[in-house]
Formats: sequence, C-alpha cells, structure tokens
Amino acid sequence: MYTIDHIIQLLQAYLKGEILPDEHAELSMLFEKYPELQDLVKKLEDPANLRKELQAYEEFAEADRVQEQRILSNIMDKIEDQADQQPRRRRRRYGWYTAAACLIGIVGLGIWQLNKQDAISTQDPSAPVDAIKLAENLLPGRNRATLQLADGTDIGLDQGKAGIVMGDEITYTDGSVALTAAKDEKRMMILSTPRGGQYQIALADGTKVWLNADTRLRYPNKFTDEQRVVELDGEAYFEVAKAAGKPFIVVTAKEKVEVLGTHFNVYSFPKEKESKVSLLEGKVKVSVPAGKTRLLQPGEQASVQGEELSVQQVPVDESIAWKNDEFMFNNEPLGTALAQVARWYDIEIDIDPNLAKMKLWGSVSRLDNFDKVLKIIKMTDDKIKIQIEGRRVRLMK
Repeated sequence: MYTIDHIIQLLQAYLKGEILPDEHAELSMLFEKYPELQDLVKKLEDPANLRKELQAYEEFAEADRVQEQRILSNIMDKIEDQADQQPRRRRRRYGWYTAAACLIGIVGLGIWQLNKQDAISTQDPSAPVDAIKLAENLLPGRNRATLQLADGTDIGLDQGKAGIVMGDEITYTDGSVALTAAKDEKRMMILSTPRGGQYQIALADGTKVWLNADTRLRYPNKFTDEQRVVELDGEAYFEVAKAAGKPFIVVTAKEKVEVLGTHFNVYSFPKEKESKVSLLEGKVKVSVPAGKTRLLQPGEQASVQGEELSVQQVPVDESIAWKNDEFMFNNEPLGTALAQVARWYDIEIDIDPNLAKMKLWGSVSRLDNFDKVLKIIKMTDDKIKIQIEGRRVRLMK
C-alpha cells in the first residue's frame, strides 16, 4: 500500500534528482499503477506548465484558504526536513521547492486531474451550483452524547464539553460536575454518540476513550473484577491505563481485543462486513468467535470478515485521522469512505454501484462543511453527478 507520506518521499527524491535505484524501481511501479500521476510530474517539469499549474492552484487555494494553508504548511515542513543545505544548489532547490509544493499539495488533496479549473468548477453540468450550495448547509458533527445509567435513565451530556471523567462523581473534562456516581457498588453504564456526534471519556481506571459518531460504549462505573471489560459497538480509540494483573478487554459483536496497556483503534459496526483493530503502541491480542487469535505489533491492523481474521501492516495514523479531526483517504473504495462520512454529517448517501469501488485519495478536515468532501470527490472524478434532497445525497455516473 502506498501511503501519502511515502509518495511524498519518493517525489521529493525524484524532483531533487537524488532518487536511488531501488526507489526508482518503486516509483516506476507507482507511475504504472497511477499513470495520471506520471503525466502530472512530467508536465510540472516544464517551467511554463509549472507556472500555469501554480496559478491554477493559487486560485483554488484562495477559495479555501484556511484548509490550504494548513496542508501547505505540512507539505513545506516535510520538504524542508530533507532539503539540501549546499549553497551552490540554492537556485535549483528553489525550483524543486515550488514543484514539490505544487505537486504534493495536489496529491494531498486528491486532485489527480491536470486541469484543476475544470475539475473544481461548479459550472460543470455534472456538479450543479445548487448541489454544492446545498452541501454548504450540511454541517459537520460536534460533541454530542447521552449517558444511560444502570436504571435506564438517559442523561443528555453538555454539548459544550468535550467529555466526562468517571470517579466518585462524574465530572466533565473541565472539572465541572455532571452528576453524582454510585459509590457503593459496580454499576453498568452506556455512553453513546449519535450520528453527527463524538465524545470522550476517562474511565475509572484512568483509561481514555474517544468515541466516534454512532458509537456505544458499555462500561462499569468502577472496575472490581480481575479483568477490565468494556463492550463496544462502533468506532473508538483507546489509551489504556496499565494495571498489573488486570487485563483490559474490549468486546464487540465480531471480535475480542485483550491488552495490558496500549493505544489502539477499534472500528466495528455490526452492519458493516469488515471490522478493524489498528495498533499504535504496545501489544494486543485479537480473537474471533471461530477460535482464531492473532497478536498484533505496533503498525499492524487486524481485519475481521465473518470468521476470517487477517493481519497486515498499515499506516495506522490514517486509522486515527478521525480523532485528529481529519478524513484521510488513501486509495480507499468510495463506498467505504462515504460510510464514515455519512455517519459524521448525519446524512444518507446513495452511491451508484458503478462508483462504489472507485478509489478515493486525499484529506479534508472533519470540521469543514460537507461541500468540502464533495469537492474532493469531484476532484477524483469530475464526471460524477450529485443530487441533494434534504439530508439525502445521491452520487451517480
């Protein structure tokens, strides 16, 4: 799998004229897989074309200045980290900076077409102005959650707060009191986020959990057993507090994840065919009802489909991009990507079956309105037609 960061490194070496033989072979394979990228690279090597592309890119950036500045800042940081410091190469390095910023900025945004003005134009019949304008009104999710107590009482949590902390009292992360917890016995509670919601919780043992949209976490107000067990339906990122002799276990409808102290992400929605466990730090053991078990190392992801359990190396930072307020799509099928998007914006998205497997590249802030996501999709294929009726979005060929 080609990660965005790895592509950037290859392009940096190529544009500097310092690519190694094994990297050259890898770049050739990349160009073979994505011929549009090779065409774009060749075009940008011509100074006249480079100036033209930069002008078009600047006009695009002017429309989305905040998002562009954040992405370009990251791009230039990566470039300068590896820049050649020899003064005699200063003139060439300036040209390389410019080409790399333009090229990698385009890659990072998922803009693979050479003529970006046509790709983002809302005057194109397949992307009517009304659809884009309507999408501007579809707002991103926010801090929203409900806490269900052991007696079934539902408490709507303060949307102005980021999360809650379990203890003798249940407080918000800023220290203000949410409600008084039961001190005398173990009580099971359910923290749930709706579509278009997210929330955080610090459990009684100090474990921190971030809940994505449409997610439910069932947990005790205190851990009194030899195992710390919670149940998850949806997606959550865990930073597990170490507790000697008390393993932490996350149970979903499809797998069980056992840890002692670690950072990992669990993506497990009952209605989706595939669930994933991505490990950032420590070790976790993933098992499925059929009896298969795998031990994960940092940088690995367990994938569960039915009774099948497989493990592969992945860029795990992409798995937790949601926690950092980003959507990051790296060659991801459009159907899979938009399932995440629909939950966050609390909308229904109907996709033409002919589009479901189309690969989506790029990143966009989860804090942006839905029109920014549509632009990324249109940049990937400007022939896609979009219709919006209320909170229902249709993507068609």
